[in-house]
Amino acid sequence: MNKTSQTPILDITCDKSSGHRVAANAGWLMGAKTIGMLMGLATLIITERALDNQVSFGIIIFLHAYMLFFAEVATFQTWQSIIRFGSVDQSEKNAEKLGGLIKFSAKIDVFSALFAYGSAVLLFGAYVALVKAFPGLAPKADGFNIEELKPLVFMYSTVVLFQLTGTPIGVLRLFDKFQWLAFAALVMPFLRLGGAILAMTMGWGVIGFLCVWWFASVFAYLFKIGLGLYEVCWRNLFKLIWHSDEKFLSPRKGLWSFVWKSNVDSTLAAGVSHLPALLVMAVFGPAFVAIYRIAEEIAKLLSEGVKLIDQAIYPELARIISNKRGGQILKLVTKASVISLSVGLLLSFVIFITGPFIMASTLGEEYKASVLLAVILVFGAALYAAVAPLFPVFYAANKPERAIYARLAGLVAYIAGFFFLTRLVGEYGAAIAVVVGYFVSMMVVGILIKHTINGLNKEARLAIVNDTKSKGACGD
Repeated sequence: MNKTSQTPILDITCDKSSGHRVAANAGWLMGAKTIGMLMGLATLIITERALDNQVSFGIIIFLHAYMLFFAEVATFQTWQSIIRFGSVDQSEKNAEKLGGLIKFSAKIDVFSALFAYGSAVLLFGAYVALVKAFPGLAPKADGFNIEELKPLVFMYSTVVLFQLTGTPIGVLRLFDKFQWLAFAALVMPFLRLGGAILAMTMGWGVIGFLCVWWFASVFAYLFKIGLGLYEVCWRNLFKLIWHSDEKFLSPRKGLWSFVWKSNVDSTLAAGVSHLPALLVMAVFGPAFVAIYRIAEEIAKLLSEGVKLIDQAIYPELARIISNKRGGQILKLVTKASVISLSVGLLLSFVIFITGPFIMASTLGEEYKASVLLAVILVFGAALYAAVAPLFPVFYAANKPERAIYARLAGLVAYIAGFFFLTRLVGEYGAAIAVVVGYFVSMMVVGILIKHTINGLNKEARLAIVNDTKSKGACGD
């Protein structure tokens, strides 16, 4: 089709099967994420080496973790609704409904970003006031005053205001532009690594490194927004989106319900991902959070890559279900789960063997504790890897509440385990609690996924029977 035509372009040109498309898309994303995580680890090493002490390094880690927590907890994952409902609009060639869906999602991105920033500022302000009233609650560290972080938290959290990426990411995934997303995933770690080298060379200190991290995050978010805008313009959808009369408070049936449920699930997922660093900071202080964050970054080589698998598999599941081919799901997700678990266990073994030498030679003896922490966290990430490809099934089947049940069970188990195990075994209890949380989540997912797939198979059989009956009636 002529790209200069005003006719919307909704087709995807691809002759691969669902399995091959998932493998290809996941390969692009995991390759980019692996490179990005390695650059991120190098950035952490350079930052730690350049700063005076672990407390300064821990402060940067905390500020970034705090920002990310609100960026994911208080913002809606609008890309999920674009995939869930947009795949139907795409199969029905309904560009107007798709344009309204994209506009609806963009509005949610803006409102949720404002809410996230306001929440980050108010919560930290309340925490500082609480610490002033009850000094015993403050993290313990020599020369560290939690009140001095207040202006830094307020300034660094402005990154959240630029995180309007849910809609553009959804558009790019809907139209199978995973190569673009893979390239975009490298922008932030590349800029952060280059900026960290410059900051170390120039001796900029904590504030300089924070400026580097802030700029890298903001530019990466704006870059994704630009890619999304280019895609909708190329497909002649921009005018439809701009002039859409989709009602924000009363859109299509089921959309708000799906959005709220998916937001609760993404909030719980963000809690599992970012809450550990915040709890470690609150209980053990900035020095240990620096050690813990190094271990966590190693574990994220696996867990972040697995997240990309479920992001790649979700559009395919949505297409399979919209075409009433639910019987194909079990084979697809089982294969992804087995591969993810195998990679996770292998990575855990490699870290156990090579970790002590690498940590001692790059960061010094004081970071050797990161090795055992990393082994424990990678084992937990391997358990997560086994179930991560199953979560998109709940969304594709329009059962997001089941994902909520599984994540909530895991999060409650983690929080309870954190406070119990840190009292029982000390600092390593923080990592063991993560394993406990993932294990509980895995058990709940196993139960719920069975019921979900059985329901999809039943719907697929009914669709075949109804189709056969309709053809028979036409023949009569």
